[in-house]
Amino acid sequence: MAIIYDNVGGWGSLDAYIAHLPGVRRELSRTAREGGQRAEAILRAHRHAGHARITVTKGDRLDWFVNLDDTRGLRAAAAIEFGRGPGGWHRGSAEGIHALRSAF
Repeated sequence: MAIIYDNVGGWGSLDAYIAHLPGVRRELSRTAREGGQRAEAILRAHRHAGHARITVTKGDRLDWFVNLDDTRGLRAAAAIEFGRGPGGWHRGSAEGIHALRSAF
């Protein structure tokens, strides 16, 4: 029978040790970048005008972030992703494009 020790090589836990393995880090990077490319393609297919874009950024250690960024435009990233209900400030309701959800 195998014995699994929870404290591995100073990482504090087996989860932390596995998360920092080079292969795992490469896979996280690949998944984020490919998801960002898919989300960008979905956004481009729905863009009529505007400045929204998909960004992929690396966090401090393991984290990767894929964002729908509309800071250069109307700051409507939530409405672009999820849609808006009736009574919008100048238009009726609209379905979101779900670029991030669909990409992953």
